[in-house]
Parts: sequence; C-alpha cells; structure tokens
Amino acid sequence: MGTEKNLQFGILFIDLVLLIAFVFGFYHFMGWINPQAIESINSLPRLITTYAICFIASFTIYPSIIQTRLVKWEKVVNRIISTCFMMLLFISLTTFITHSQGNFPIQFLFISIFVWGLILLSERSILRVVIKNIRANNYNQKSVVLVGNEPTVYELYKILKNPEYGYNIVGAFYDGVCTQNDFKDLRIGSVGDIFGWLSHHEGINEIYGYFPKEQQETINMISKFCDNHLIRFFYIPAIDVFRGNMTVSFKENIPIIARREEPLRHTQNRFIKRLFDIVFAGLVLLLIFPWIYIIVAIFIKIQSPGPVFFKQERTGLDGKVFKCYKFRSMKVNKDADKIQATKDDPRKFPFGNLMRKTNIDELPQFINVFLGDMSVVGPRPHMLKHTEEYSKLINRFMVRHLAKPGITGL
Repeated sequence: MGTEKNLQFGILFIDLVLLIAFVFGFYHFMGWINPQAIESINSLPRLITTYAICFIASFTIYPSIIQTRLVKWEKVVNRIISTCFMMLLFISLTTFITHSQGNFPIQFLFISIFVWGLILLSERSILRVVIKNIRANNYNQKSVVLVGNEPTVYELYKILKNPEYGYNIVGAFYDGVCTQNDFKDLRIGSVGDIFGWLSHHEGINEIYGYFPKEQQETINMISKFCDNHLIRFFYIPAIDVFRGNMTVSFKENIPIIARREEPLRHTQNRFIKRLFDIVFAGLVLLLIFPWIYIIVAIFIKIQSPGPVFFKQERTGLDGKVFKCYKFRSMKVNKDADKIQATKDDPRKFPFGNLMRKTNIDELPQFINVFLGDMSVVGPRPHMLKHTEEYSKLINRFMVRHLAKPGITGL
C-alpha cells in the first residue's frame, strides 16, 4: 500500500509540473490568437496558483488510479473526467468571486479545462505503460499465495500471473486433485500446511483463498494469522455462476453480487451525464434547431398537410413509456404506430424520404433529451410493438432499458 501511495504522490507531482507548464503556455497562446480571451486575467502567477490549488483539491477528491494494479481503462477515463469536472467547478467559483466586475474569462476557462483533460488523458496513458513495464521487470512486486482449488481461484490465478500487474505468485495450497497443469505446478501443500509454511517464509504480502462454508474455522485461523503478521487476507466468493462483468456491493454487512457493472448507478456519473445532456441539447435547440425547424416546416406543409411533429410512444428508462418527437416524414396514417417504414414505403412523401436518409427527422429528439426522457448517447428507443416482439426473440433484449435511450445508437 505504501508503494502505491508513493506512486500516487509522484503522479500528483508530475501532474502539477505539467499543469503549470500548460497554463503558462496556454495563456500566451490564447493571448496570441485571441487577446480578448485573456484581457480580464490580471495576473498570470495568480492564474497559475488558482489552477494548481483547484487541481490539488479535485485530485484529493478524485485521486489517480492508474497506479492500481487491476483497474479498467474506462475507470481511468471516468476518473479523469470527474477530476476535470471538479477542477472546473472550483476554478469557476474562485474566478467568479474574484471577478466582481463581470469580466468572467469563460472562454479561456472552458477551453483550457477541455485541453487539460486531453493532456491528462495522454499523460495517464504514458504513465500507465511505464508503471506496467516497471512491474513486468520484477519491480514494485507483491508476493501472493493462493488457497483453494475452485474455478474462481484458478480464474484469479490467470489474471494475477500477468507480469504487468506486478504479482509474484509464490505458490498455492489446496486439497484434492487439480486438473489444470499450470496451477498444479504451484502446489506447496494442503490447506492445513499453510500455517507451518507461512511461519517459516517471510515477505508474503497478500493471501487470496476460497473456502467452503464448513471450513469456517480455517478461515478465521488464517485471517487471525494474517492480521498478526501484516498480511492482507482476501476471501474469494464462489461467483463463477455469472460470466462477464460483475460488481460486488454491500447491503449493511451482507455482500451482494450484481450481474453486471452499471456506471450510471453512481450519482456522480448520472450528474455528469445529465449536465452534458442539458448543455448539449440546449445549445442545439437554441442555435441550430430554430433555423432547421423553419425550413423543414415549410417543406412538410407544402408536400403533406398535417402537423410538423410526429409523436410516437417509445420504451424508455426502466421500461417506462414516453412520447418521442420526430419531424413527420410520412403522410398521416393509422398504421404509423404499428408498421415500420420500408425503403419504398408509399406513405413517405419526397422531402420526408430525404429527411430519413439524412436523419434530419431525428433532430426534435433533442427536445426529449432536454426534458429528460432521452440522452444524447444511449441505445435507440423502439416502438412499443417492437419492444414486445424483440423481447421474445432476443435474449436479454430488455437490458437496454436499464439506461436512458439515446439519439445515437451503437
């Protein structure tokens, strides 16, 4: 743990050096291409200090996780986004308080944080590779002992033996017969031999083991031994029932295993995604939608009498029904909610066909995004009839409704 902490402080130091150089360079770059963007910034040293302090504050809340041995890249990206978002929040608050005259350098602030996020992403990618190479060359290692002969233990062994993670698997203790040749070679003795072996072998950092419930006394003995010898003990539950991603959480003191990982169950992720949806959809509806609406409405009224919008019930988050907005691309007909349009569908009028080919008819769905029924990014919503049909034909089809439907699909 101490080594990981040292790595974390080292990463923070690199981040700060990089941040100071970036703010200094970005300030002069913006002053060169757009002097108005920095005219309200009175002092470059104060600007650098503000960015550095706010980054340290955000880093404290969302510290680096690239030094963690087993971490998914998407979690690293999510951590960078969270760090930059908090940094933006802190700097915005600080700058708003210190710029009482209303000269808020909003352009400089937003562009700089966006670029800094990209730089941080690049730096994390490089450091991640460097740390993995260090561990692959037998530095920053952790000595590990495995206990048990269950499929879950073997699956963990296959993960930990990757040299990039920096685990030195000293051996394994298990009873019975092992059918896996590579794991068989690791056997040191039976489960009962572990105490005698550990008392004569120092330097073990962690023990991972699976035990059937009738061996509760053995678990307690190993746990006490580890506590008295500064060894971290991890119990491996029998979770090979599911395949793929899983998450373990707790209800009070009871461990609960979820079938899949759902990032949007975390409040901070939902908040960030919703904020992005509101800002992005708001900009589209404010700057782009009015002009397109005027043009589209004129063509629709000329070619096909009836409403400009077509509202259809679609399946949304948690299976709830909502009204999905589209520009009407077909003549008014009673089968619109039952029969999907085909390539040469006679119900389509010429401009409606063009809208479908260019996806212009989907533009009003930004109204749904702004209202909260949809998201900019998510699985495409289906007609109620298709949801009913596909759920019977496609295994796990309904899982898509655990997230908000989106304008963009896979």
